[in-house]
Formats: sequence, C-alpha cells, structure tokens
Amino acid sequence: MESSILLFSPEFPCWDEETVRLAGDDPSSLAGMLENGELARRGGGYVLTPKGEAARRELARSTGVPAADMDAPTDDEARARRALEHNRMCQLLDRAFRQQWGVKEVTHRETFPVVPCLPDDRYFAFEGERVRAIWPQHPLVESFTEAFPNWGVGARGLPAPGQAGLDAWAKENAAPAGTLTIDFVLRSRYDFNHYKGFEPMASDRFGFYNVDLLFAVKCGDDPRKLLPLIGRLHVFLMEQRRVYVPGWYDLDAEEQEDWTLLALVTDAEAQLAELTATLRRWGRDLIEPCRPFYILGTSIERLRAQKEPKDTLYDWFQEETVRILRPDVDDQEDLLG
Repeated sequence: MESSILLFSPEFPCWDEETVRLAGDDPSSLAGMLENGELARRGGGYVLTPKGEAARRELARSTGVPAADMDAPTDDEARARRALEHNRMCQLLDRAFRQQWGVKEVTHRETFPVVPCLPDDRYFAFEGERVRAIWPQHPLVESFTEAFPNWGVGARGLPAPGQAGLDAWAKENAAPAGTLTIDFVLRSRYDFNHYKGFEPMASDRFGFYNVDLLFAVKCGDDPRKLLPLIGRLHVFLMEQRRVYVPGWYDLDAEEQEDWTLLALVTDAEAQLAELTATLRRWGRDLIEPCRPFYILGTSIERLRAQKEPKDTLYDWFQEETVRILRPDVDDQEDLLG
C-alpha cells in the first residue's frame, strides 16, 4: 500500500503529480494507486475511490497516523478542479519560504467571524475610477467604534473587551454576523524561543498576539469580486485592534511591527500585472482604513519559477512578490517590485 494515500484529506481531496512532489512524496505512486482502483481521475488530478478511502483508513489505523474522515466523494469535475487548484496554491506558498528562527503555523480555508457583517455593496463605492471606503461611515461601524474606543498603544493596560464584550454589543445592536474564509492563513511566529516567554492574552481568540499574518486567496478574473472580501477583512481586523488584542495587534510585546499581509494569487503573470494596475488605479482606500495593511501579489507561474525557498516570510515578501498597495510608499511602485 502506498503511504502517499495519506496525503488525501478533507482539506486536500484532489492531487496530481506536481502537488505530490511539492509535498515531498513520490508522484509515481499515483499511477500504482490508479491501477489498483484506489484512485479515479477527476478535475485534472486524482481523487479517492471508495476502495481508496478504505485503504487510507486502514493504513492510518495500522500506523497510528491521525486521519479525519473524508467528506462526500469528489465526483464533480469542477469541484475536483477547484480543490486541485487550491491544493497547488497552498503547496507552492508553503514551499516559497522557510521560517528560520521561528515557527510557521499554517491553516487552510480557515473561517473567521465578521461582526458587524455588512451587505457586500456597503464596504466600497466607485467614484469614477477610484474606490472609496464607505464601511467606516456605516451606522453599525460607528456604533462599534463608539462602544470600543480604545485601540493602539493607548489601549495597553486597559481590559480587553474580548468575546463577551463583542457579543453583548452585537446583541444590543442586532448586528448581523457573517464569515470570512481565507484559502491560506499563516501565523508567522518569528524568534519563537524568545517570544514564547510572554504570557498569552486571554482575549486573543484567534492567536494573533506577537505574530505576523499572511492571508492568501486565489483570485478569479473579476477583481470587483475581491471588494467584499477585502471589506470583511478590514472589519475583522478592526475587531482585533479594538476587541481581541487592543494595544498589541500592530506592535508586539517588544515594540516590533507586526505585519498584516493580504496576498492575492493569480494563475499567470499577465493576470497579476493586470490586477496590480487595476487595484492601484482604484486607489489607497483599499488599505487606508485598515492600515498598517499590505496588499501584495504573486502568481502560480511566479511561485513555480522560484527555485529555492527564502529563509523567512520577510525575505519572500520583499524579494519575490509584487507589492500592490502598501502603507509606506505611494501606489506607483514598479509593477515588478
């Protein structure tokens, strides 16, 4: 029985030769499992058959490897293709950099609560070719900021409202709750041995104290569809700054800047150049209400061309990505920079 059958999981139900190789396993094993009837071709890759699912369960049991039950079989071609694209992006991103002197904590398709969650068209509005952030003026957001006025270094030493405070405000104001699902989330814990000596914050529900954050999402062809996602992320980060880790979200316990990066991933470099030009034309309201906040870009093509992993997230960010919008420079930075 091929050990690579354990790669198949609810998170990654579809694999091909490239993704298996990126995961550090033998891609030739797929042919053997296909011949044995344990795999079927779907969406340009391979998915488990019922026989394959049984073999995976048995191998996990006999080796003591934890293996969550698979979801419903991935019989739909389009669903399998999306799963394979997601898998490829995650494997390539994970390969793009190590984390010397630190710890990489990666999750896939992590879902975060967003309160208040606004209608999709209430985050940004177009004014000609520019985009204006309108979510900060929404009555629920104004109520939120009045209820939770303490943020930044001035909030240090004050009790954090935490989940109980947010729940009470949401109930009192009938604030709608929504969700935000991110394809690839990295909590980058640099200099881990040093920072592990700091006590965690009880109110830090999502583990964002003393970390740099990378949120990565795969982009389609229509950049307008990114606007609700960016808006919800803005609101979610507002929650971090005012409710969950006020005083400590943007500057860590050693007064070092904590980065919040949103990486937009296209298939090809040509798509990335077009997306970059579009977002820069739309303007800095895509980051201003949430600053310090960076929007960067990469592509599957670019990630594949990177021969060696960078030592850290910071090296990769500076040397391998397009910095589409960033708070410390204007929006005319070289497309290749």
